[in-house]
Amino acid sequence: MLASISFPSNLESWLPTTARAWLCVLTSIFIFRLLSLHYHNGLNKYNGPFLASLTDFWRLCHAYRNNDREPMIHMHDKYGDVVRMGPNVLSFRQPQAIRDIYGPKTHFKKSGYYPVNAAVGKGQVAHTLFSSPDPTWHYNLRRSIGASFTFSSAVGYEPFIESTISTFLKELDQRFAGKEGRDGIIDLHTWLLYFAFDVMSDLTYSARHGFLESGKDMFGIITYVKDFLSYGFLAGQMPTVDLFLRHNPILMWLEKREWIASNTFLGIPFAVNHIRERQARYDAEKHTANREDLLDKFLKAKRERPEIVTEREVLGLSLSMMIAGSETTAITLTAFFYYLLRHPQCYAKLQSELDTQLPPQDSKDHFHTTSFAAANAVPYLYACVQETFRLHPAFGFNLERIVPPSGAIICGYAIPSGTIVGVNAWVVQRDHSIFGADADEYRPERWLADAGVQQMEKTMFQFGAGEHICLGKNISTVEIYKVVPALMRNFEVGFHMAIRGWMANIFWRLDGAGESGEGMEAD
Repeated sequence: MLASISFPSNLESWLPTTARAWLCVLTSIFIFRLLSLHYHNGLNKYNGPFLASLTDFWRLCHAYRNNDREPMIHMHDKYGDVVRMGPNVLSFRQPQAIRDIYGPKTHFKKSGYYPVNAAVGKGQVAHTLFSSPDPTWHYNLRRSIGASFTFSSAVGYEPFIESTISTFLKELDQRFAGKEGRDGIIDLHTWLLYFAFDVMSDLTYSARHGFLESGKDMFGIITYVKDFLSYGFLAGQMPTVDLFLRHNPILMWLEKREWIASNTFLGIPFAVNHIRERQARYDAEKHTANREDLLDKFLKAKRERPEIVTEREVLGLSLSMMIAGSETTAITLTAFFYYLLRHPQCYAKLQSELDTQLPPQDSKDHFHTTSFAAANAVPYLYACVQETFRLHPAFGFNLERIVPPSGAIICGYAIPSGTIVGVNAWVVQRDHSIFGADADEYRPERWLADAGVQQMEKTMFQFGAGEHICLGKNISTVEIYKVVPALMRNFEVGFHMAIRGWMANIFWRLDGAGESGEGMEAD
């Protein structure tokens, strides 16, 4: 006999009532959650977009939509000195925030923005000094290899930088000088990327990638680095999305077992091959190189402090040289010529100083080259470089930190524990109280004034500040001070209007010659 099941006679009315009750419960929970985010830690008292107070997804969308704007300047112009950029994120404009957040006596840890920028190869994370959130690891590793990046060490790399500069000038001359039409047009930023990447690969491995000689993106490395950095910038606004994408633990587990294709950084095979070949020579006591490159120094640190510097750290350091050490220098050099060409009177003044103050010095290829010491002594070159750093820093994001458990006072505001805070170089380096009423304008002469320069230098934030200041800043500075005079003493650069936007002409000028040849596009 089959059992019978009976239902309430009012089933039709009971189901809708239950559904409505659950809808009310879920709606109430959702509203409560939004209210708790909006009023989180009392941050509702700070100005900012309303949606930003409810979800970090707003921050991600904002970064994507405004990727081509001057970073964060418009937000602070609209909302003031302190802007709430997320339910738990504050951005500060005042210069005092640099000392309060990144100063020597502070203990702010990195936010979740940074691990998103770690490379992945064969299912394993290869942290760099930038991406690692572990302060102890960062301190120990930086201490182990910091001597390789001192100012004196950077100056010691000058002959190798000069070698790449000679190749750079030679390629510009052969490929573009004297050419007619589009054959004489060069994408300035792309070729400066070729130059910067070849410099760093030579300094790291004693072997250039060959970007300059080939005139193309070798192995797709530059394209990958651009995509890598763009992903890190966007995903870093909402780090939880990274758990579903680059650092998906399931995909990484499958990659480690080689069950799916590895999401390997394209530079890793190149780096790994150099590291293994160099290590094999060390093991066989056959390493007899005439120069000590950065890889030698990393491997030396590995031998001396194996508990801190492992093979993974050596790989991470090698990759960071390529990722951070090249892109940022190329951005600064592109901006340097952009601003200089937008202000012809500044170009003429700098050209005059370089021609009169730098002694003649021909390279083996008969190009005019300059020592770093001589270039560093040219006052107006210093002024133009500083003004470029100020108006167009290579990093366009807030350097985020987490307020420690004890809380903090930042620019006079009591900020509760756990709040993510940060300063953006694009914003703080335009402070009118420090840089004057014309802080939004390009005026190198401000750096030649008798008063105020020291305070301006203390406010410069293009390399970061404190214990996390950019490790490669000295190498980048030497590159800039060497390649700018080399370009300007061998070529006359000027804008060239074209269909695809503004470009620049480049004229070969050796010993004052004026043979015209078309040249550089800077974008």
